[in-house]
Amino acid sequence: MVSTPRGRPVQGGFTYLMLIWWVAISGLMLAALAENWSHAMRRQREAELVFRAGQIRQAIEGYHKVITPGGTAQWPTQLEDLLDDRRGPTPRRHLRRIWPDPITGDGKWGLIKEGAGIKGVYSNSEAQPLAAPDGVDQYRQWLFVATNG
Repeated sequence: MVSTPRGRPVQGGFTYLMLIWWVAISGLMLAALAENWSHAMRRQREAELVFRAGQIRQAIEGYHKVITPGGTAQWPTQLEDLLDDRRGPTPRRHLRRIWPDPITGDGKWGLIKEGAGIKGVYSNSEAQPLAAPDGVDQYRQWLFVATNG
């Protein structure tokens, strides 16, 4: 052991340096983990957007296929029409519930209208999607439109 001229041992601070090094490495690893977790959550919300908007789109198509007593097909005028369709002889439920937009977290979808009817939905978010169709730079540009009629 090394000592000072007065006979006291010199403390090298090796343990203190190792502790600082450990804290720095742990901080970097936690930052990388948080970034990875955030990316995974965005991917999951995006997959949920595709599922929910796809279900609403299919419900709109189903609503449009029902021929009313007058012999015409109609688009729903509001999303709530998909929950309880009483236009025919027997009530139909094209959708069990109106799911909130998973990207924005609220229940307000952007509506694609044709006349007074709703033909599709989209998210109101202006964020950039991770994996979207070509030409889509924002979630609000990702349209889920009924294909028939």
